[in-house]
Amino acid sequence: MADFSADYSGASESSKSQEQRLLDTVSRMRNNTVGTYAVHLHLSELRPSHRQPHFMRMVSRSLESLSAKQDVQVFNFSNSDVALLCRNTPVDDVDDAVFRVRALFNEDPLTQTEDGSAEDRFSSWYDLAQIGDFKSFEEAVAAVVAITKELKSQQTEAMSTGRASTAMGGVPLSPDMLQSVIQKLLEVRIGDLVHRQPAVMIGAEKKQNLAFREHYIAMGELRERIAPKVNLFAGHWLFQYISETIDARVLEVLSRLDFENMDYPISVNLNISTIMARPFQNFNAIVDENTAKVVVEIQIIDIFADMGAYAYARDWLHERGYRVLIDGLNPLTLNFFDPSLLKADFIKISWGPEVRGGIAQDQTRQIKNIVKKMPSGGVVLSRVDSEEGVSWGLSLGIRCFQGHFIDQVVEAMANKGLLK
Repeated sequence: MADFSADYSGASESSKSQEQRLLDTVSRMRNNTVGTYAVHLHLSELRPSHRQPHFMRMVSRSLESLSAKQDVQVFNFSNSDVALLCRNTPVDDVDDAVFRVRALFNEDPLTQTEDGSAEDRFSSWYDLAQIGDFKSFEEAVAAVVAITKELKSQQTEAMSTGRASTAMGGVPLSPDMLQSVIQKLLEVRIGDLVHRQPAVMIGAEKKQNLAFREHYIAMGELRERIAPKVNLFAGHWLFQYISETIDARVLEVLSRLDFENMDYPISVNLNISTIMARPFQNFNAIVDENTAKVVVEIQIIDIFADMGAYAYARDWLHERGYRVLIDGLNPLTLNFFDPSLLKADFIKISWGPEVRGGIAQDQTRQIKNIVKKMPSGGVVLSRVDSEEGVSWGLSLGIRCFQGHFIDQVVEAMANKGLLK
């Protein structure tokens, strides 16, 4: 019954995401908010087992009667969240519907707070007739839209560049090739393809200490070894299967390290699915009581594809003493959301051409605020290829750096006997 679509012309609605349609609708009703309110159900934070398709269909069916009888529009976001836009609808009716949805997941930790309380993580309510609430809701939806666009952009880039940003030609990877490529990956030697890159912490009086060494696989070299004429990154979802096998092989290599006598922590970039799978469980058994010496890096694109799975994996890692780093951010993406809300130990921001000429004062202030919210040294500036990047980071309160310039600094430290 709900219709907030008056006097609008533009791109085809069918081609837009639900969150973009909601943002357009909210924008149009800016001067006509009397009697309107919104409810945001944070279903993306449910455990993965509770976000299976049959559960989402049950949610849709549960809300159908409400939208049919009342002036309510239902928007299903790309990340599994749901938003309700209501006009002149009794709050009790909507509250009952939200309660029914909550009851579907009564065994999930997300629902263990009191409905409507300040600590309620399951739902957020907005009175759109109030300027503050209207602005907060519009900003929340705009952030989802921006993140969705950013993720699509990163996925497009990943198709052509992959994890190591390596351009590849060759025959596009096809489903028919997948099994043979994975089998080859399981058979070849990869220890010599695993490289290390240090991250350095700059403390008081510019004293430099090694924060950790990231271990990563050289994708171009791996491609030459397992499928030299195949473009492994031509299909994002096919490469996803390969990357999980790569994770397993890298963990095999790292399992040979002497964690008991390790002088500096290591970091490794993994898929969320790998963390909860057998390869990492085997690795965890070998690391034993030395989990504080391992930083697990997770790509932001992986996180937003499955927020609930990320939250579960993050908590599992923290409970066992591992530290978590969020990778794949740049200064411009910080306009869209606050990464400190992801409750990681580190976030990694890449230094690039988009900020070399300077950034706006508001952006500078925003980055400084995020640095303050993170633990000390919790923001890592990566891809630093010159002293300019270090100076820029230090001016914003960033203390941890990684990149080719830092490689040279660490080499100099090692030559002076300052590192083992």
